[in-house]
Amino acid sequence: MAILDKIKKTVKREEKKEDKKPVVSGAGSKKSDLAKKSKNTADKKNSLYYNIILRPYITEKTSMMGQENKYVFVVSKDASKVDIKNAIENIFSVSVLKVSVVNVPSKKVRLGMHEGKKPGFKKAIVKLKEGDKIDIGI
Repeated sequence: MAILDKIKKTVKREEKKEDKKPVVSGAGSKKSDLAKKSKNTADKKNSLYYNIILRPYITEKTSMMGQENKYVFVVSKDASKVDIKNAIENIFSVSVLKVSVVNVPSKKVRLGMHEGKKPGFKKAIVKLKEGDKIDIGI
């Protein structure tokens, strides 16, 4: 255990050294830095939302749920209901009333002598406010 602690400490020290970058000073550098930071934070937020919502989950049953104003998405395994709600609202510009989450377990698959496994995933059922719609391509 002591060896692992020493390795962790050296890795942390190396990360701290990499984080330190030289400061560039010059005329107007603060304004350009602020503009870059605001643009980068907006890009990070959007990419974060797209990392939460992976793809729509389209089956016969989910297409029937579209009539009830419910849509189903495959989401990241570590996404919470609040994260999913914020992502849907920001990506599609709709109002979310309710989010239900289902963890679909992995399943064993056999093809002749060979055994494999279908990966599990997490799906979210999202109910929208009356009048809001998402064009998924159903």
